[in-house]
Amino acid sequence: MALTKYRLGDLIEQCNERDNGTHVVEDVRGISTGKEFIETKANMDGVSLSSYKVVRPGEFAYVADTSRRGDKIALAFNTSEHEVLISSIYTAFRVKSRLLLSDYLFMFFNRPEFDRFSRFNSWGSARETFDWDEMCDVEIPVPDIKIQQDIVDIFKAYNARKEIAVKLKAQIQNICPILIKGSIEEGMKTNEA
Repeated sequence: MALTKYRLGDLIEQCNERDNGTHVVEDVRGISTGKEFIETKANMDGVSLSSYKVVRPGEFAYVADTSRRGDKIALAFNTSEHEVLISSIYTAFRVKSRLLLSDYLFMFFNRPEFDRFSRFNSWGSARETFDWDEMCDVEIPVPDIKIQQDIVDIFKAYNARKEIAVKLKAQIQNICPILIKGSIEEGMKTNEA
């Protein structure tokens, strides 16, 4: 069964809401090539937040400049319950169509193929950019909304289990020396008796 492909520009729209004085410097975020919002590295001393863009929960942001980013695009999805602020040079957007889940779109953005595509389709000489028009021209296969949700649920369960496995491994590494020491001491007591 072939999936219907849609032009991303028909499914998303830019957000251009600016800070209205309700945010604080701690709300300012940068965007990493690891596809997440990060603490800003900018010196924020005395900086007015009025030009900063608001990214609400469920919205995306990306850095159009793709130069010197290791062939990856810096893009993030606000999965928190709080608004964040981003630089006015970044692009914020959201899903506007009922045909597409934001979580499913974020999975699409996380694919290495998307990084390669965005880098290949970046334009410029000294500084290459993947501008909004290029983003809108991306074609995405869009399955039925229920299938999208199933894919998202499976992916989230997989990541949760992977996280649990990492934590369990760390706990075992911490406990293992104690267990070995205890078994040696117990063995020595048995040999003495």
